[in-house]
Amino acid sequence: MFARTFSLNPRRLGPSSLRFVSPLAIALAVACGGGGGDTPTNPGNPGNPGGGGPTVTTSVNLQGSLFNPADIQVSPGATVTFTNLDGIPHTVTFDNTNITSIDSYSTGAKTVTMPTATGTYPFHCQFHGNMKGTVVVK
Repeated sequence: MFARTFSLNPRRLGPSSLRFVSPLAIALAVACGGGGGDTPTNPGNPGNPGGGGPTVTTSVNLQGSLFNPADIQVSPGATVTFTNLDGIPHTVTFDNTNITSIDSYSTGAKTVTMPTATGTYPFHCQFHGNMKGTVVVK
């Protein structure tokens, strides 16, 4: 058996060879997932990595006039921190009036204690109709 290592040395290959190697290298990198720095969308829920359901976290950023992540999952009675990174006024208004909403604020972090009852609790910003999200208490 013979083992041979192969490496591409750009100084030894002509420009026409590099035109072939570059698309091939890109295709391989994409197929293999790139740089390996990707993290699952839903890291706290190993049964559902990569999406479809809410992200398991207690932190939500308000940025680009969006909630990020918009849909989260928390334990009963959890405290959720909403951090406004936009520098413009937003609210965090829960459809369920038994949950204390957050009035208009432009910067910083505010917290909300979620109910102990399991369920899905939608919220939105009163100023920006596209800003919507849900907290799933599970």
